Amino acid sequence: MRFKMGSSLHSRVSLLLLLALISFCISVASSASSFSSTSETTMHTNNWAVLVCTSRFWFNYRHMANTLSLYRTVKRLGIADERIILMLADDMACNARNKYPAQVFNNENHRLNLYGDNVEVDYRGYEVTVENFLRILTGRHEPAVPRSKRLLSDEGSHILLYMTGHGGDEFLKFQDSEELQSHDLADAVKQMKEKHRFKELLIMVDTCQAATLFSQLHSPGVLAIGSSMKGENSYSHHLDSDVGVSVVDRFTFYTLAFFERLNIYDNASLISLFKSYNPSTLMSTAYYRTDLYQRQLEEVPVTNFFGSVMETIHTDSAYKSLSRKEWDKDKSVNSLTLEEERTPMTLTSEKQTSDSETEVVRNVHGVLFVIRYTKVKILIHW
Repeated sequence: MRFKMGSSLHSRVSLLLLLALISFCISVASSASSFSSTSETTMHTNNWAVLVCTSRFWFNYRHMANTLSLYRTVKRLGIADERIILMLADDMACNARNKYPAQVFNNENHRLNLYGDNVEVDYRGYEVTVENFLRILTGRHEPAVPRSKRLLSDEGSHILLYMTGHGGDEFLKFQDSEELQSHDLADAVKQMKEKHRFKELLIMVDTCQAATLFSQLHSPGVLAIGSSMKGENSYSHHLDSDVGVSVVDRFTFYTLAFFERLNIYDNASLISLFKSYNPSTLMSTAYYRTDLYQRQLEEVPVTNFFGSVMETIHTDSAYKSLSRKEWDKDKSVNSLTLEEERTPMTLTSEKQTSDSETEVVRNVHGVLFVIRYTKVKILIHW
């Protein structure tokens, strides 16, 4: 009898546990579904860029040039400085070995100084650490950190995360003294998604074995591209004999070449960017991961991440310009045509000289003024 009662109690407990497990799974699936639908219906309202150079020392000059080049590109395409977080681990512009003080170049022709007057560095030198990088992504700052050093994104944000430096299998070195692991990056991205800090995230990494840094990512809405596959190196493009070091990496060089052909109004797609990388010129295989990204790359303009957010209003027809006849009839050159002249007239009056012109005569302390003014008619054709 005891055996039967014990067996019955055990089966009831097992049944309750099974029901609880099923209920938990349903709730998790429901919350995930609602979260996904919320993310899909949220409007894309703003763009941010986090640009990180992780390398110190003069021989890593090209990594700073890589980052400043991307900084210049996203600014040219419309992302304002207040929406860019720029991290530079070293100041090559002020290095004693720099033949061109306060200047940084990404080409041996020296036509473009990347370190001009309009560069706003948010984290410099020893401020560029793994801890600070993860704090930027997750928003877990000390109270004293100013707003200018924070990633103030929201659920409507598209974020470009660009990193360059020395790396290996599932890690990226910071300052040659610490490493960002692939699981650190994945955990930070997961926290960002849970805290509604982005709608879509594009991670671009230029380093050796860059693809391995994406292996732990599991958050939806994330797109990743790296300069090399596992076991491959990422190479510099060319040496500047005048500066004495390489000034740009191959992957970043060809990325810049793609964007130099575009302006803020172009609709080039992400797939056109990804397909522009040629393994023979890169000397490595560019890798992009799209399984976490919901949209088709052919439908996503590169300016969704590298440029500004512009509202587009569709019109049924092109803008119509006024004909010469309409222009002569409805003159709208000046908002007001004012003519003042003294006259010996003795009357003060106001009369309509035409449909669009009125003449007013005023007596001011015995001096008569004739004022003719024209009504303004502004025509706007949509």
